[in-house]
Amino acid sequence: MSAAKLDPEKIKDMKFYKGTGCSECNNTGYRGRIGIYELLIVNDEIRKMIYQKCTSGVIRQKAREIGMRTLREDGIRKVLGGITTLDEVFRITQMDIE
Repeated sequence: MSAAKLDPEKIKDMKFYKGTGCSECNNTGYRGRIGIYELLIVNDEIRKMIYQKCTSGVIRQKAREIGMRTLREDGIRKVLGGITTLDEVFRITQMDIE
């Protein structure tokens, strides 16, 4: 669970799901789609950084400091809600690095 940055003590009693698959889902274990989202609110501070041509990494770091949730973090929230699996979130967010 370290890749998901979850505290083992906080999730010890949680139930995690894994898709089994069937002919209707082409043996993927998933039915339908659900979005995971990352939203950057461009406030005055972020706007100033953009005008100053700060790197995306610096802007992302500041956005995280002021509360932006990454794609992976939104996916993890959906895992904890029983909506999807860690495998699927990691597959989709493999480029979402901290």
